[in-house]
Amino acid sequence: MLFNSIEFALFFVVVMAVFYILPSRIRAWWILAASLFFYCYDTSTHAFNEQSVFLFIAIGVSYISAVIMDLIPSKGRLKVLRVILLLEGILADFGMLFYFKYTKFVMEIVNDSIVSEGGVPLAVPQNILMPIGISFFIFTSTGYLFDVYRKKIPAERNPFYYALFTCFFPCIMSGPIERADHLIPQLKDLHKTSVINVDRISNGITLILWGLFSKLVIADRIAMIVDNVYGHYYLYGSVELIFTSICYSLQIYCDFMSYSTIAMGCSKLMGIDVYDNFNAPYLSLSVKEFWRRWHISLSSWLRDYVYIPLGGSRCSKIRKHLNVIITFLVSGIWHGAGMNFIVWGGIHGVLQVIDDMTLPLREKINKLTHAKTESFGYKFGKWFITFVLVDLAWVFFRVTDMNLALEIIRRMFTRPDLWVLFNDGLYNLGLDRKEFNILFISLLVLFFVDMSKKKNEKTVGDMMLMQPWWFRWLSLIVLFFAVLTFGIYGPAFDAADFIYLRF
Repeated sequence: MLFNSIEFALFFVVVMAVFYILPSRIRAWWILAASLFFYCYDTSTHAFNEQSVFLFIAIGVSYISAVIMDLIPSKGRLKVLRVILLLEGILADFGMLFYFKYTKFVMEIVNDSIVSEGGVPLAVPQNILMPIGISFFIFTSTGYLFDVYRKKIPAERNPFYYALFTCFFPCIMSGPIERADHLIPQLKDLHKTSVINVDRISNGITLILWGLFSKLVIADRIAMIVDNVYGHYYLYGSVELIFTSICYSLQIYCDFMSYSTIAMGCSKLMGIDVYDNFNAPYLSLSVKEFWRRWHISLSSWLRDYVYIPLGGSRCSKIRKHLNVIITFLVSGIWHGAGMNFIVWGGIHGVLQVIDDMTLPLREKINKLTHAKTESFGYKFGKWFITFVLVDLAWVFFRVTDMNLALEIIRRMFTRPDLWVLFNDGLYNLGLDRKEFNILFISLLVLFFVDMSKKKNEKTVGDMMLMQPWWFRWLSLIVLFFAVLTFGIYGPAFDAADFIYLRF
């Protein structure tokens, strides 16, 4: 059930209507029932999804493991049992993730090796159907197990609250990846939440409408250019391919940011705060800053449960750099079973290592040249270099065939066609002049909002609460009609998939 579908709109209206009517003490149970229905019911077949059984396995294994682990002292001879329980929970979680997401990829690599040695390849399973959102709920439950093991939080004894934490419907498909110490206390305090709160309702509606605007008006419109050009890359020259790569950077940002923003808005209407997953990442002045602003819940998860356990920065420089690269390779593998994702993650890891290694030299050069590091020109240069590097890395993320990705990048620099900037050639990439102009204006709005987010370090909803009431509601009305009027809804109003639902 997609956030930008009619089915979800009807589902959410019913959920919220009942939520406001029910006695406060049973609101959490209603949200749990709604979450299970949201995940398990397949609107395309009007039947319950068989793959949803693996969600219950993940919930059951992590719940039981954490409760038993919490009963065992962390010191003494029994502490080894805590390690065993932690490993058992992690292996169960990642065993499912590996089977559904990586079995085919690994077996194809094995078969390539067997064939190269003259052997008979193994049969590769073709009908493995990956449960939607498995990467997100597996990371959620695994992070919970680590936190209980480290005694950062006590194990949640109530299975209903733990189940709701794991399968909370705004977050289960594509995040944000929540932490137990942040979400569970809010779920337990739902009965204390005021039913009618004008500011909270305004905040939630703002986030939902901004998410829909980013998805339907911007991301899905850009998708027409990206799909057309990358699908026929051999017909286009440098300017068109560079322009398309920039478009894809904006598409994946608006697509994923929109999902997270709608999730925040839906949660806000229920009196629950979830993490803000994006904070103007394309305004970053370094790749390191980009990752502090992009997919924040995943970045912080990898930092806490991969980078720090590897040793973090509390080790030699070589080991620290190795830890960074390993962490970003894990990020690449998490995103998908393909060599292109591994290369994409590796590129970001190497870029961060280079940034760290060259920092003393760059500081020395700045000192010798008396560089005005706070000037607009200096910051613009850093922004430009960062964006170009991130943008080139996205090519490997978008194009699954490594040779094809390298060919596209090669053509960016070897097929000059500057004339398309002056002969209306950009209007022939998938959008006509009118649609192109709508996209351009929408991107200006996005730029203004992201500039404000970076300056104020607040969400769109919180920034709107800083405005007069009349401006707030006028903005909501304009956003609503912009989504209705300029949204791209697809054939017969079928909702376009969110990109990150594939991961």
